[in-house]
This record gives sequence, C-alpha cells and structure tokens, in this order.
Amino acid sequence: MNVFGEPWTTRHTNYFSDPDAGPEALLNDATEWLQYARSNLQTLTELVNERGVPDVRRLTVILDGIGAFMEMGTRCAAQAHLRMQWGKVREKVGRVAAVT
Repeated sequence: MNVFGEPWTTRHTNYFSDPDAGPEALLNDATEWLQYARSNLQTLTELVNERGVPDVRRLTVILDGIGAFMEMGTRCAAQAHLRMQWGKVREKVGRVAAVT
C-alpha cells in the first residue's frame, strides 16, 4: 500500500480555520465542504448507473474522500457554533464587568 497515496491523504485531512474568521465565514466554509461531498456523491452515483460497480479500490478512495469532505464541513460548523457561544460568553462577561 502506498503510504502517501490518496487513501492516506483522505484519512489524515484536517481543517484549519482562520483564527480571525467569524461564524458566518466558518458556516460558509462548511457549506462549501458539504457541497464538495454532495457533488462527489452525485458523480459516483452517475458512474455506477453508467458502468455498474466501479473498481473496488477506486470506490474506497472516493468514499474516503466524501467522508473527509463531510468531516471537514462538520468541523467548520462545530467551530462556528463554538465561536458563536464564545462570543455570547464574552458579551455576558463584558456586561458583568461594566456593572461592577
């Protein structure tokens, strides 16, 4: 097995967000990653309809790639949620500090 081939890449993919990105930018990124997954799934479906079952090795690479896109989209959405919640906490702390 090729250690640095496509299967290795799809299993070791991480999403690194801009530390200054707001929740809106992260949600836009999540939408984009999930759209990539959807497009690849649609392409796979068309391939199977046209040719029958594709090569098993290629099928696993495609499915791993779709999984990586979905994972990155999920991470973007989770980071957006975390940053929204963190913003609310900072806002509350700021109001408490202003009152005291």
